Amino acid sequence: EGTPLGLGATQAGNRTLDAPTNMADGFTYILRVIQDGTGTRTLAYNAAYKFAGGADPVVSTAVGAIDILTFVSDGSSMYGVIQKAFA
Repeated sequence: EGTPLGLGATQAGNRTLDAPTNMADGFTYILRVIQDGTGTRTLAYNAAYKFAGGADPVVSTAVGAIDILTFVSDGSSMYGVIQKAFA
């Protein structure tokens, strides 16, 4: 069973999650995404990120919105879910 790893980031522009490195099989990774004072920021995903149904989720765009992305890795891909709009 893996150790959870977390990271928070405030979006100050449109961003892309690049391919992760050093993924560990069975580990859980948690990313908190916060919209800045402008809002409307987008988040795109490298092909290493996999989501249910094959569709990338859209992050909340309201000013100050907080979304949580949780991923489980198999060592080569990150399988994720999103929880939205905590603001």
